[in-house]
This record gives sequence, structure tokens and C-alpha cells, in this order.
Amino acid sequence: MDEIKSRIITEADTLFLKFGVKSITMDEIAKNVGMSKKTIYQHVNDKDELVKLIMQAQMDHQELQVQLIHATSKDPVDEVLRLSDYLGTVFANMNPFVLMEIQRYHPKAFDIYLSYKETCLLTCMYENLKWGIEMGLYRPEINIDILSRLRMQEVEWGFNPQIFKESVKLHEIQIQLIEHFLYGICTLKGHKLINKYKQVLEEE
Repeated sequence: MDEIKSRIITEADTLFLKFGVKSITMDEIAKNVGMSKKTIYQHVNDKDELVKLIMQAQMDHQELQVQLIHATSKDPVDEVLRLSDYLGTVFANMNPFVLMEIQRYHPKAFDIYLSYKETCLLTCMYENLKWGIEMGLYRPEINIDILSRLRMQEVEWGFNPQIFKESVKLHEIQIQLIEHFLYGICTLKGHKLINKYKQVLEEE
């Protein structure tokens, strides 16, 4: 990818995450990049293509981070907590309506997200649940197929303004949901490990 196209993608990504996709025009992107709209269109065909390029770049980056966390985690509880921290940084400055706007106005870009969710996140969660059961950290009777998909749906719920008010920060929603999920699937051994990592002291 050439330097100019990379600059366009980076600047547009920042604007979309902060203000949403629908409200940002190609004129505003051109102004922020410091070039004419004509130059922008020499590198991308339209806004829809730009959103797709951004989504692909974001998903590729996130997949690498998820794989790195998995490869370097000490145990499945450690992996989930580290994923929670990572997602917290991803969602910290993200407009909560971005994903819903992409789904409505840029369906091809949303398909990239769905593919990432199915091939990366779902697989990661499925393998984490298997690992946790094998180590005695997760309850052996849980249904891995059901709960891995439930966890994926929880991520979606965090973006839904009909469930959570805009005043509640997106990253706080996601962190609370993932910790609630983790406490629900853990054995006593796993519960103690969560508290150890979170440095929580409580009575037996």
C-alpha cells in the first residue's frame, strides 16, 4: 500500500471511530489529511471502499493481537483477562454507533467484521473454553458450542443503544460483560485464579 493511501486510511479511521461513519464526509477526510478530494479519489473509489479498507486493516491487526495474546497467555483465565484489557483499549475511544452504522450503510465492510468474528473470535473463545475445562478452571458441564456463541453475542449487545444508554462507556460495558461471563463459567479453582490476577481478596 502506498504512503498516501495509508495516510487516508489512518486519518479516516480516526475520524470514523470518534464521530461515526455516517456523519463524516469525504470532504472532511480530505481536509484532515491535507489534500484535495480529487487526490483522495485517485486512491479510493468512494467512501464505501474506504470503509471496507479500514475494516480489513482493523480486523487484520486485531487478529494478530488476539493470536499474540493466545500464544503468550499462561492459562485460559489469563488469556480472557488479557483479551479484556486489549478490547478495553480498542473500545475506549470508539463511538458506540460505529458498528451499527457500518452494518446499515456499508454491508460489505460489515461482512468483513462478521468473517473476523466467526473465524478468529469464535475460534479463540471455543479453544479457550476447551483449554479451561481441561485445566479444571472452567466447569466441565458447560456447553462449549453454546457459550462460545453467547460470548460473541455479548460483544454485539455492547453496541446496542436500545440495551445500554449512550452515557455508559463502551469499553466499560465490554469489560463488565466479559468478566461476568468469566465468573459464570469458572470452577472454584478458576475463581481463585481470577482473584489472584485481579488482586482481589475475599472470604472463602
